[in-house]
Amino acid sequence: MLVLSRKVGERIVLPDSGVRIVLLSIHAGRVRIGIEAPAGVAVHREEVWRRVTSEAGRSSALSPAPPSECDAEALCLTRCTT
Repeated sequence: MLVLSRKVGERIVLPDSGVRIVLLSIHAGRVRIGIEAPAGVAVHREEVWRRVTSEAGRSSALSPAPPSECDAEALCLTRCTT
């Protein structure tokens, strides 16, 4: 694991994937980050990703049809288009 220190407004880049992460604010023990990613790169909070993958596993056990893209989209983080 790479651990980095950042000040508000500073960015982290993942050049191979086209992802940029910016520290937006720190307030009352909460950190707000912004993630800029190409449209083809999925971005999820870990707890949402675990729910999506566990639901996909359950539905495949019950039915051969995979979950619809709409189901996964409903659980995705909203992308910031700035």
